[in-house]
Amino acid sequence: MKKIIVLVIIYCSFCFEANAQQVYNANLLDTLQQIANTNTSSVPFAKLYMQSIKFTNEYAYMLPDSVKHFIVGFEQAFVPFFFLAHNNYLANKAPAESWKTYYANTTLTEMQYLCLGMNAQINGYSWQAYKNTYCYDTIYKYKTQILKFQKPLNSLFDSMYKTTYQYKKLRHIHHLTFGLDKVIGKHIVLKWRKRQLQLALLWYSNNAKCLLKVEKLNKKMKRLDKFIIKHLK
Repeated sequence: MKKIIVLVIIYCSFCFEANAQQVYNANLLDTLQQIANTNTSSVPFAKLYMQSIKFTNEYAYMLPDSVKHFIVGFEQAFVPFFFLAHNNYLANKAPAESWKTYYANTTLTEMQYLCLGMNAQINGYSWQAYKNTYCYDTIYKYKTQILKFQKPLNSLFDSMYKTTYQYKKLRHIHHLTFGLDKVIGKHIVLKWRKRQLQLALLWYSNNAKCLLKVEKLNKKMKRLDKFIIKHLK
């Protein structure tokens, strides 16, 4: 009888812990859900972002409190850049440079919107979210954990990758490369994130050099946007 009681307590504790994971950034999830329910170009990326935060919650739940608070705090500063882009779109205001291509056309494929959104959000605002939220020492302290955060992003990438099978050209590339294209894609996202981390740290050590690198990055982002529009149909 005691064993049964213990098992019941463990089960209930596990259920409570699983539900507790959803507490993190619930306000962001709620706003993303509202956007996902609209009939706008923002929908594909809003749905992807919801998945991202859910994967983040599952990952963050197992981390020490200090690291967890860092990641959750970063998300609170990072996601609103997308909200601002969406709100500007609804208000017929000119979008930020990073989001111009995303909102310039309402007839793109889901894959195009996902890739354009990732390019705009990750390459455009990660470093800003870091430096707007944390000082140099804090960012440097958690830089290893930031890069380890690639694990839940890889899960998100796997989920997103299923979308490619809707497109003959991308499906063909996947078969030709024996699936290596997915590995390369994950590596590219990790490279983006490393660069954003370096920019955030550089902001504090050499502001002028940071802004120069950001200017060069913006040009790379535009070239990537053109590639996405042309080839990911």
